[in-house]
Amino acid sequence: MAKIYILLFTLSFIPNRAEYCTCAPLPHWNKATPKEYEYVEDVIIADVIIDENEIGYKIIVCEVFKGDLKTSQILNGINIGTCGPYVDKDGEWVLFGANTTYFKVNDCGLSSNIAEPREPLPPPPPPNSGIDYDKLI
Repeated sequence: MAKIYILLFTLSFIPNRAEYCTCAPLPHWNKATPKEYEYVEDVIIADVIIDENEIGYKIIVCEVFKGDLKTSQILNGINIGTCGPYVDKDGEWVLFGANTTYFKVNDCGLSSNIAEPREPLPPPPPPNSGIDYDKLI
């Protein structure tokens, strides 16, 4: 019985998910994007289909910006990170991460659903806005 109390006491000091996620706020997405691009192995635009178990998802690669993935390649993704982004909706996504036996987005990264972007990503620029897209990447 004493062992059970010791175990419960020890487990009470293990932080829950929300306590050990310490993503620094991004000062500006325009500065963060090139850093994340250099840091990750793969940068893709993909169609995401969420599995019913909501832990995994299917990825159909639409466009590859960085990495050895191929257009139309089908990958399995999994939400195992602690800090997000959490891939939780079907649709087209910009994904920053790495593909090993499954695709995993970077913790605290810039991956986002294109139709409903997370806060750090800006809305797309208007047509003919004069933005030099080569400088953004």
